[in-house]
Amino acid sequence: MNLVIFTQTYPAASSPEQTFIGKELPYLSQCFEKVILIPQKISEKELPLPKNVTTDIQFSTFYQKQGILGSIIHAFFSSHLYKELRQRPSILLHPQMFLRLIKFVGDAELTKKWTINWLKEEGINTKDTLFYSFWFTQIAMGLGLLKEKYPNMKIIARAHGYDIYEERYVPPYWPCRVQNLKQIDKLFLASAHAHHYMQERYPEFLLKYETAYLGVEFPGFISEKSKDGVLRIISCSSIIPLKRVELLAQAIESAIQIRPKQKIQWIHFGDGRNRKKVQSIINDFPSSVKGILQGAVPNAFILEHYKHHLVDIFVNLSTTEGGSPVSIQEAISCGIPIIATNVGGNPEIVSEKNGILLKKNPTPEEVARAFFEIIDNPDLALEKRKGSLNVWNERYNASKNFDNFARELVDIMSVKDDNNS
Repeated sequence: MNLVIFTQTYPAASSPEQTFIGKELPYLSQCFEKVILIPQKISEKELPLPKNVTTDIQFSTFYQKQGILGSIIHAFFSSHLYKELRQRPSILLHPQMFLRLIKFVGDAELTKKWTINWLKEEGINTKDTLFYSFWFTQIAMGLGLLKEKYPNMKIIARAHGYDIYEERYVPPYWPCRVQNLKQIDKLFLASAHAHHYMQERYPEFLLKYETAYLGVEFPGFISEKSKDGVLRIISCSSIIPLKRVELLAQAIESAIQIRPKQKIQWIHFGDGRNRKKVQSIINDFPSSVKGILQGAVPNAFILEHYKHHLVDIFVNLSTTEGGSPVSIQEAISCGIPIIATNVGGNPEIVSEKNGILLKKNPTPEEVARAFFEIIDNPDLALEKRKGSLNVWNERYNASKNFDNFARELVDIMSVKDDNNS
């Protein structure tokens, strides 16, 4: 059996997907004779891959040559555009929704067109091949359209966050969702919260949904807490409004107001357009408080920090999360307590067992008091550190999760075609 995985940019060396697919790929390569990666965009050095995994960049070249104009043309010649408009005529009243629909359908048609030609040129038998879109996007839609020509094709997709929650868009809308769900065989969702969301929105496809957690490997060490009275905080995310890094900076200011003599060291890994705003808050910190915006760094760099430096708390104050952030998964694999907001998949990885789950929109003072709740009670902090390891092993252990996922994909290939809906 063969596996064809459509990605955004992986295996490009700087691809953000390496955090996810890079850990999953070794398990998939053990269960399939041949794995082919097909990135939508790639233009640089590739990461090393298992022996039976290859990359085909023809789709990337084709997609870039077509451009926006090619997408628009293919959209207006697609029956699926007009089908969606008949089902939701209100789209025409919202230019943003209409433009998103055109781009989505056009890109799906381009995916279909390229893949049909590729299958012929490469001599790939669709009966022996599973097609896997790592995101539930227009690529998954395009693969689904192939069932018009190859009705026995098996197609699965993962969904992580931006490709799940329609409310993230203004107006709230994700194109061709019903059409896409009809065509694929299985949709693997990154959290139970996302699973429930799809069940509520599209209950007619209930049997196609499954929760499939991502995961990280055990790093081989346990992070140590501070013993010198300094509160050491770590955070890791893009510095964008959704991640509310500014709120964390304000919470550190509140912590100093509550306890003026408290020494604090905060390091943030990640970058983004709100960096200057966060830095301006840091610049006003008193001398007893040190804030460092480390910028974007590889995951290995962060793990090395956990290994060689003291860490007391990891903080995530996002307004929304699709699954359980890999940054939190990595922190709990090192035994670090977590403070996070009660949004998306966060309650599945953070609880009283391993940290503090704050309300969705906490005040800076509420976040600050959570810091002290953990560090003021050494026995409680120790229990939460142990709890983090337990949560990682039970739910986010990569070797367990990805092995189970790979085996499930093999099982999907063994299901007879008349079971497809």
